[in-house]
Amino acid sequence: MKNIRACFFDLDGTLLRTDHTVSPAVIRAVRRLEEEGVAPVIATGRSYEALLPIKETLGIHSPVICYNGSMIVDGRDSSVMSEHILPEEEARRIIDIARREDYFILAYRKGELLYEKERPEAAAYRNRIGIPGKVVNFDSFEELNLTKCLFIADHEKLKPILTEIENLYGGNVNTFFSDPLFLEVVNKGVDKGRAVAEVMKLLGGTVEEAMAMGDGYNDLPMLQAARWGVVMENGLSDLKALFPPERTAGHCDNDGAARYLADYFGWTDFSFGD
Repeated sequence: MKNIRACFFDLDGTLLRTDHTVSPAVIRAVRRLEEEGVAPVIATGRSYEALLPIKETLGIHSPVICYNGSMIVDGRDSSVMSEHILPEEEARRIIDIARREDYFILAYRKGELLYEKERPEAAAYRNRIGIPGKVVNFDSFEELNLTKCLFIADHEKLKPILTEIENLYGGNVNTFFSDPLFLEVVNKGVDKGRAVAEVMKLLGGTVEEAMAMGDGYNDLPMLQAARWGVVMENGLSDLKALFPPERTAGHCDNDGAARYLADYFGWTDFSFGD
């Protein structure tokens, strides 16, 4: 199996099509990895609760990377293997920035999706990830214990917010775009690349035995950490420019991940029909 012990996959734009569904061919390919002794690992910005239906559809049991690396969950029994929450003071100041600018911000706390106002951004986000949310006053919590915060706004409006957070709190938090409209804030040092190393250690291996596939900026640390990083055809142009043709998979709407895996592992008998 070319010394690959685990394959790490982003969800949206990688395993999932643009309509956020997973194709039969991708399901078969991911299951075949597990059958052949290669751990298929979901690595996403979503919460465990939001990705669970996808994991169950795939029928896999490997560890799962959630919140862009802030949490790792055991895929066998859903127990938390590691978690990195936001520092308390910085989390409150970041929420204050969103209030000052009247930008929509959401946060995850103990698996719950929370926000202070019911706005169109909230409905769109809930529809995208498929879990309910809850309106709260963040000031009502004695301790926030947030796994991550996420701003939703126009990309150009969010760029100065990223700069402000990095300048003021960059020593304690990590800030990045997971989508042009999504600015995420997590604990310092948290990213998918670090999580890949954590999971490989749990599996008894190293990043030299890892493959990774993704399509967005938040996937870059993972693609760089793994020995064999693969970018999707539908990925961001700047990201694709960093990888040679042999490390580019087809479009997510055309079974790109499954086709790349079949070619890489030599599955000449693999079928792409429904």
